Amino acid sequence: MSIGKLKTASLGLGRGAEYLLDLACSTGLYEVVSVSDSILSNAADAVQKYYCSAFDDYRQFVLQNDIDVLLVAEPLYKCIEYVRIAINKKCNIIKLIPTATNFEQAAELIGLAEKNNVKYITAAPARFAPGFERLCDYLKTIDRRELSFVNICASFGGDFFQPIVSNQQADPKLCGGGVLLTDCFELLSLIVENFSLPQQIHTLMTSTIADRKAKQYLGEDTVTASFVGDNGLIGTFLAAKHVGSGTVVPVKIYGPQQNIIATPNRLAVMDDEGSIISENKYPLKPDKCITEMFIDAGRALLEPDKYKLRNNSDLDLATMALVEAAYLSSRTGVPESPRRFVEMTERENSPFV
Repeated sequence: MSIGKLKTASLGLGRGAEYLLDLACSTGLYEVVSVSDSILSNAADAVQKYYCSAFDDYRQFVLQNDIDVLLVAEPLYKCIEYVRIAINKKCNIIKLIPTATNFEQAAELIGLAEKNNVKYITAAPARFAPGFERLCDYLKTIDRRELSFVNICASFGGDFFQPIVSNQQADPKLCGGGVLLTDCFELLSLIVENFSLPQQIHTLMTSTIADRKAKQYLGEDTVTASFVGDNGLIGTFLAAKHVGSGTVVPVKIYGPQQNIIATPNRLAVMDDEGSIISENKYPLKPDKCITEMFIDAGRALLEPDKYKLRNNSDLDLATMALVEAAYLSSRTGVPESPRRFVEMTERENSPFV
């Protein structure tokens, strides 16, 4: 690993990957040495900007470059074999959401990275939204066992906060339509990070409903879910796409003494009668969240003894288990256990289980 900077390359230039490289370089922690895309002309601007090499053959791109970090902007079904090669060459991976196509694939890639003593990081910049960060900080100061109900409603309109554009999979057999896996991954990880992995989740998706009249939204699926956590905690989750603008994602948490509302740029605490006890609003810029994400990864990779990676593989894998259980529940029609998926790996002692 180069002194002071991580030699970085991008596998694919979709989903604004060149812009992401710009933000990574702005931290002073990364140096772009190569880019690749199936259409070589797409790399012309990056070559001129970074004086780097460019490839349209992903295999040669991975084999010929000696890099510290590989930004994976392509869907894994197009490039998973090259990601495996990079990991076996001791290269750290920053994968744009989702972690993988399914839980089994996520467990394989994260396990392979650990075997090679490198990191497999899911790029989840919404975790660094100030309102969500302050929510995590605040929950650490109270007894979460007293909280009884969590409600999250994601309405995907034009103002839905998504720092990195999602890569919707067209085939619902791969990811259930994409709403949970590609659009709600960061929100689901917020549940896992703060309340551990739910014991059960029961999910309904309109993509699995035979009655076409029930499909009132434009997305491939509308998701409603209920889950049961530890200490009697229960929750509901609604996610849907629609025409026009939607509401900013609200996270509502209820307890006997106080209720909490969090959005990407706001945290409010109210008493049981709805009067505000405290409220804070924060500036919200997607590029700042992305930059913070790259700083978190870069510092942890360059100085692992000093900095702990926040976007860690245990959280990503637990979130993938929750998504997998949700999709399974929509097919079986009964509650499913996310923890069962984690127990099938060697991570029974995960802090999120």
